[in-house]
Amino acid sequence: MAERRGLWIGTYTPGSVPAGSGAGIHRVLLDTGTGELSGGDPAAAVEGASFLAAHPRGGLLYAVSELDAGRVTGFAVDGARAPAEAGSAPTGGGSPCHVAVHPAGRHIITANYADGSVGVHRLDAAGVPGTPQVLTHSGSGPVADRQERPHAHSTAVAPGGAHLLIADLGTDELRCHAFDPRAPEPAGPASTAARLAPGTGPRHMAVHPSGHIFVAGELDARVHVLRWDPATATAAAVAAVPAGAEAGDHPSEIALSDDGARLYVANRGSDTIAAFAVADGGADLRPLGHVPAGGAWPRHFTLIGDLVVVAAQHDGVLAVLRVDPHSGVPADTGHRLAVPDPACVLAAW
Repeated sequence: MAERRGLWIGTYTPGSVPAGSGAGIHRVLLDTGTGELSGGDPAAAVEGASFLAAHPRGGLLYAVSELDAGRVTGFAVDGARAPAEAGSAPTGGGSPCHVAVHPAGRHIITANYADGSVGVHRLDAAGVPGTPQVLTHSGSGPVADRQERPHAHSTAVAPGGAHLLIADLGTDELRCHAFDPRAPEPAGPASTAARLAPGTGPRHMAVHPSGHIFVAGELDARVHVLRWDPATATAAAVAAVPAGAEAGDHPSEIALSDDGARLYVANRGSDTIAAFAVADGGADLRPLGHVPAGGAWPRHFTLIGDLVVVAAQHDGVLAVLRVDPHSGVPADTGHRLAVPDPACVLAAW
């Protein structure tokens, strides 16, 4: 049944790093029947709102500010009403590019790209983030202009829920911390869950119910499949496939369909969305096809039912694709909406 769904769009702003022309968080409506987009007006002024996350219990929205001195801000949200700022905190590092809410709902986790640190913020009763426990790292990789030091790009909860994973683009690692949300400092000592091939540049992750982890390599343009071992808190590489149409692509977002049967990856460069069938119980990926993303530099996308809403950063538009239920491959609906420098799409109300 068709409905109008609300979306929050995070954008780069004049004061962010990099700079953009957005206003922070913008508000958009999506018609799930036609794929038509409307709105796009600013909803909350946040510098460099490059990544957003919603609390699993609803009513709370979080946005990083991608600045030299990073911050994360919490907002109270109620349907389509403008988000009301609840409070903010430093992220403990520079240029935060990702925020996630831990499933237990007691913490948010921010990834600081500039120095590779990660902030674990306890939430107070109103959902306001506090001063973080800061997780640091050292190391480098072979790509001189991108891997001169650690660059934390995203976090995810490992299969089983007992560990926090950090995709470090700078060191070609999945870093790992045991995580106890009841503890005063929930993240335990650091370990290495996986070392990927030099020059991989792990960016974002998708965790499959089978216990496999799919990792988008921003620098090697491949999707890496790893099998998680909860007994050792390590992940072994079992497969890798090209992420898209061109070897020089720079994959960005990676996401599973609701049933876990298909995986989608956005590729900047060829500006495509690639579709894969999840095979062998999660241990392999079978390419289904890749299609134009609807705009230049697809930095992020979200799946809403059979729709893919893409943030094409360099064209300043949102584009909507619809997944064919039989082939699993998206096709362009033709619907576009101008939003300046979009960086993140989050399904809202």
